[in-house]
Amino acid sequence: MTTFNFTLSSSTKSNGEKSIIIVLIKERKNTSISILKSCNKEDWSFETSRVKNCNKNSVNINKFIDKYTVIVKEIIDNFELQDEPYDLKDIVDSIKSFKEKKAPISYTEFHTELIQNLKKEGKESTAKTEKDTLKSIQKFFKKDKIAFKEIDYLALLRYASHLTSIGNKNATIGIRTRTIRAVFNKAIKAGLISKNLYPFEKFKIAKIKDNSKKEFLTEEEIQLLKNYECKNNYEQFAKDIFLFSYYARGINFVDLILLTKSSVSNEHIRYIRRKTGVLVTFKMNDFIRTIIEKYSSDSNSKFIFNILKQNEFMPNYIQNKKNKYLGKYINPYLKNIFENCNINKHITYYCARHSFATILKFNNVSIEIIREALGHKDIQSTMSYLNTLPENKLDSVIENMIL
Repeated sequence: MTTFNFTLSSSTKSNGEKSIIIVLIKERKNTSISILKSCNKEDWSFETSRVKNCNKNSVNINKFIDKYTVIVKEIIDNFELQDEPYDLKDIVDSIKSFKEKKAPISYTEFHTELIQNLKKEGKESTAKTEKDTLKSIQKFFKKDKIAFKEIDYLALLRYASHLTSIGNKNATIGIRTRTIRAVFNKAIKAGLISKNLYPFEKFKIAKIKDNSKKEFLTEEEIQLLKNYECKNNYEQFAKDIFLFSYYARGINFVDLILLTKSSVSNEHIRYIRRKTGVLVTFKMNDFIRTIIEKYSSDSNSKFIFNILKQNEFMPNYIQNKKNKYLGKYINPYLKNIFENCNINKHITYYCARHSFATILKFNNVSIEIIREALGHKDIQSTMSYLNTLPENKLDSVIENMIL
């Protein structure tokens, strides 16, 4: 719980006046920020936290204080409503941000600012997704500058319908609307807009699974990849990491880079899936051992692979590493490899996971075993990974059962 009050600063200005400040208190910690108004100590009422009537500017200054009271209260309320921790610096930054904005900021301006910040932080992949969403909604409104108040409940309904009409899949629509929702949440948290403008109280983003088939490699195509002679070290790294994921039960890239040396025990690797919290265990084979030896980290690192350079880090560090390696060192070279193998599929790192699961299914492994191997919590998640059996494979399975 955060409280605040208005008072005078302890220091005196050259004209004999003292600055009027806001004192913010949270969990026995306090800080202050000036509202750029001042008065003599004799003209200030410490009981009412207002300027006394004897001061000729009392009416204007007190109106200004009243205005700030509403602003600061709303900023604190917004932080309290967010299901995230915050500190006094966050509140001060929001107040400063409000002070610096002379005119209401538009949705377009604020979203553009967020995109620029992402680029500065090196989050190019996230910035591209944000930029694509901004362009999409600008195209829908048929103008560049869009006000927050224009993106209301009805506008979101029309926007989602528009995306469907031009062939966007449910997954894409979900990405677009979640991105817009995040922009609104950040604007409210920064005190730039009122929470009354928030349209997502009514507009609910459906949790829709994309039913389109996921790309995967057949056993024959996996063999082609294994036999492929790489043209450079970049292709070799992409090939090795893809096959490691395939043989390691489709391990996600974040889980791969977070594997620690203590995860290895008695020829097995054990780790907790970051996404689901499920324990996954798999036995190492010769290929996995070779890849670990090939790309092993320094002795002072706790991680198996030489990708994360710090033993202690913030979550953003992991995300940035993931985006950088997948976007720069792995997926582009996988594209080259599969083109050279004449495999006409859009294959990325995560297709190793899809391939592992689908090949198990094609070999008549039960869904429950596949679920456990993938580290899923429920069967529904597993089903979204699996592709339909080809007709000739289905015929073969049925014939083996009835003949």
